[in-house]
Amino acid sequence: MTPPAALKKISATVWELPVSYKPGMLVPARIFATEKLIREMDAGVYEQVSNVACLPGIIDYAFCMPDGHWGYGFPIGGVAAMHPETGVISPGASVSISTAACAWFLPASP
Repeated sequence: MTPPAALKKISATVWELPVSYKPGMLVPARIFATEKLIREMDAGVYEQVSNVACLPGIIDYAFCMPDGHWGYGFPIGGVAAMHPETGVISPGASVSISTAACAWFLPASP
């Protein structure tokens, strides 16, 4: 699959979709992967990680790890930090066996 034209290479293993990629994105989306993995990711990964970047209360970035693949809302391998008062909790990434999600409530930096 051809990655989106807006995907920018930050380093050999860090790629970014800017907030201009999709209306409503509040933060950039960062994907950690080699160029080979980036080319092999399905379109759903880019769609879903950019959707995560639109969620209320998201902090800094929406992330997708190298194992990223199309999920159930979040991409599998997706990570996002949310503000404890204005953010949303979206633990569902998949309904497959052995998939778990966690929520940690840590103090937000000023």
